[in-house]
Amino acid sequence: MIEHALAYARSGHAVLPLASRGKAPVTVHGKDDASTEPEVIKRWWKRNPHCNIGVRPPAGVVVLDIDPRNGGSIAALGDLPETWTARTGGGGWHLWFRCGGKVRGQVDGAPGIDIKTHSGYVVVPPSLHPSGGRYQWANRAEIADLPEHLRERVCPPLVLPYRRTTQHHRSTGEGLARFVRQASAGNRNNALFWAASRAYANHANPVVLEAIADAGEAAGLSQLEVERTMASARKAVAA
Repeated sequence: MIEHALAYARSGHAVLPLASRGKAPVTVHGKDDASTEPEVIKRWWKRNPHCNIGVRPPAGVVVLDIDPRNGGSIAALGDLPETWTARTGGGGWHLWFRCGGKVRGQVDGAPGIDIKTHSGYVVVPPSLHPSGGRYQWANRAEIADLPEHLRERVCPPLVLPYRRTTQHHRSTGEGLARFVRQASAGNRNNALFWAASRAYANHANPVVLEAIADAGEAAGLSQLEVERTMASARKAVAA
């Protein structure tokens, strides 16, 4: 098991030891102890070589935890792109997607499908379920962007602040860029998506779109996050 834990760490995923055939962390601080440091990981698994492996999803990544025992079904999510997909030891599924911003605790309108984020962790292969079933990878494709048709079901509605400005002003490049720059840390991606959607819907010129993208980076998003969110907004408007 230690070699698998080290492999996850080498790929940039922070791991933590879980109880053998269980899901509970065995370290003092739980998920907050998750690490990519090889020496730390070796020490954990040498102490208990049968520990399961937990991984904290990176920031900007969500894991859809589908539990058929509670009514969860992949079919409830519609058409999905290929992405990291694990078959859980209990007969469910873990589907990994890139999705920035604030997310719900469960997929809206889909019972039995929880959403795991960087604030928690997931059990990963080849861990053992309490039932004795082993977690297995079904697809190791690159983690895909969350499909547009799932965005509203995974991300809560963006709460727009009250502003004493006209709708026209908010629709200009200046107003949209300011809105993105002033977004709170947990709402930056959603704010950028909303602003970019407004701009594309109004056939904004490249100068306006560049101003919105710059505002996204100024707010703390990476260039890659900005590019992906802008592209998602463009596709959503064109659909």
